[in-house]
Amino acid sequence: MRIPLLAVLAAALITGLLPGTAAGQTTGGTQARSHARTPSAPVELIRNRLYESGVLPRSACSVPRLKKNDTNSAAKHLRAWFGCLGRSWRPLLKDAKLPSAAPKVRFITDPGTDACGTDWQEVGVAQYCDKTIVIYLKDSVFKRLDPLFLLYMAAYEYGNHVQALSGIAKAADRLKGGDESAQRPERLRRYNLQAACFAGAFVGSVWKSLHRPSSDWREFLDLVRRTGDDVQGVEDRWHGKGATIVHWVNRGFTKPSPGRCNTWTAAGKSVA
Repeated sequence: MRIPLLAVLAAALITGLLPGTAAGQTTGGTQARSHARTPSAPVELIRNRLYESGVLPRSACSVPRLKKNDTNSAAKHLRAWFGCLGRSWRPLLKDAKLPSAAPKVRFITDPGTDACGTDWQEVGVAQYCDKTIVIYLKDSVFKRLDPLFLLYMAAYEYGNHVQALSGIAKAADRLKGGDESAQRPERLRRYNLQAACFAGAFVGSVWKSLHRPSSDWREFLDLVRRTGDDVQGVEDRWHGKGATIVHWVNRGFTKPSPGRCNTWTAAGKSVA
C-alpha cells in the first residue's frame, strides 16, 4: 500500500515546535521540550513510574471504514482510534498511579482558528495542547484518506497526551537551558522520539488484529522514515534522522511497553 502525503505528515509533526510556543503546549511534533540526557534531569524523565507499568495489552480495534473525499469519515475514523488508544493506555497509567483521563478531541475546518493559544499554522494538520488534540480537517489531506497515515497521526498525538499525563511534559519544561541553548535540538529530539516510540507501542499492540500484509508494515516504516529531518532537509533538527525515528518506532512496536521508550537516558547517537 502506497502511503501518500508524507510531506504533509512531516509538517503535522513539525507544527508548534517553533520558538515562543507557550509552556505546556504540545503539537503533532510536540512542544519544544528540549531536554538532553543529564544526571540532573528530573526523575519524571529518567525514572518515570510509567516505564515500570508493563506492556500495552494486545487488543483488537474496530474502526469504521474510510470513505473517499469525505472528511466526516476521517473524523469518525480518528475518534474510533482515539477511543482504542484510551482503552490501551488507561490500564498502564492507572497501574502507575497516574492520571488516565482521555484527551478532548476537536476537529476544525478554519485554519485561522485560535486552537492552542496561537493562530493555526497552515502547514500543520494536528496539535496537542491543554490535554486536547486538535485536528485540522484540511481538504488536501483528508480528501485522500489513508488509514495508516491516520493511525500514526492518532497514535503520535496520543503519545503527546501520555507524556502530559505522566508528568514528562512538565518535568521536561523544568530542565535548564533556554531556547538558544546548544542542547536544545537534542532535547527536542528526545521528546519527539519518545512520542514516536509511544506511537509504535500502540501500533504494535493492535497490528496483528488489523490483518495487514508485511508489505504494509514496510510502507508504514517508510512513511515514518520520510518524516526525518535529513529526508525533509530541514535546518532545525527537532525530530531526528529518518533512521532514528524508525528505530524508536520499531523499538516500541517490538515490545509495546513505555519502558522501551525512555529516550532521556539513551546515548546521544541513539537520538541523532
